[in-house]
Amino acid sequence: MKKALAFLVLIVLLGVLGISSSDQAMRWISRARYQQQGNLGSDKYRFGDLYGIAYLPAFRLEKDTSLISNQYTSPGLRDTDLYIIGDSYLYSYMQMDTSNFARAKRVNFRKWADGGGAPIAITPSSHKKVLLIESVERNIWDVIDIMRVKAHLEGYRAPLTWDEKLNACLADALYDPNLEQNIDFTLFNFQALSFIKSLKAQGNLSLFNRTTADVVLSEDQQYLYMKETMDSSQKGSSFYPLRTQNIQDLLGSMAKIEQYAKSRGFDEVVFSFIPNPVAITHTESKPTNHLIPSLAHANQGRLHLVDPMQVLNIGGKSYFFRSDSHWNQQGAQAWLNQMNQYLLKL
Repeated sequence: MKKALAFLVLIVLLGVLGISSSDQAMRWISRARYQQQGNLGSDKYRFGDLYGIAYLPAFRLEKDTSLISNQYTSPGLRDTDLYIIGDSYLYSYMQMDTSNFARAKRVNFRKWADGGGAPIAITPSSHKKVLLIESVERNIWDVIDIMRVKAHLEGYRAPLTWDEKLNACLADALYDPNLEQNIDFTLFNFQALSFIKSLKAQGNLSLFNRTTADVVLSEDQQYLYMKETMDSSQKGSSFYPLRTQNIQDLLGSMAKIEQYAKSRGFDEVVFSFIPNPVAITHTESKPTNHLIPSLAHANQGRLHLVDPMQVLNIGGKSYFFRSDSHWNQQGAQAWLNQMNQYLLKL
């Protein structure tokens, strides 16, 4: 009996390991869990991505997942092919099509995360070709790099040395960096278990004033933030101590990207950077580093840079989810309105 039970446990564990090691299996199980609303479903993202990490009960707030659409239906001139490289601040909150963007005859959107795929197909046409490069503040230093853009426009990858190739091969064969996270999701990510996670999270906060390592509670305890946006030792933080040279280096990278994109056939290159939520909600007593306004000031109109800080500050806290690392539909709408005004004048 013990041998049979041990054998059954071994089979189950091997099955969990097999599922957790397969990208296709994880995509299937994730889709099934997220679609299921009952106890066997997952609420990891239903109440915001940061709630799904921290599980603090005060932030179990239903999240609006609707997409903004039909914001620019004017019968005016449609003379632009708009190509966008961006992140979840765009594709998770608005339809990436011509119904939302001024003058756009065609919209081609690419996620930053998809840089390893086939290059963006630039369709021959007589229309003006505009490349919009968008990033949230925390990722600017990683994605505003000419090699990252080359990966999207021509599939370019820097060649690896023989030892780098060997190390990459061994790493792929011996260890999946997502394996631990996938196993945790497969075994424990059920809504039926959420109350246990919530009890533990609330206990840690009440007794030790502590949250999970990746999430920070705002000083007024009304917002959750990603740790990397709060930790002043990390470059993506709104509190990272900036130097003038940092701004000049970033502008230099943007200028190189513009020059390269124009050599690939684009007529105009537009940049727009979305501030970390804490830079707009102003819940903290310490000052932020004002990265985006500083960048706009130093640019002096040389590059096409759409700075949304002033527009987003109008709505302030009302433009951001309390339990998620993103803006809400109102914040996205404010940015889209500003972007369309810019595209009309381009």
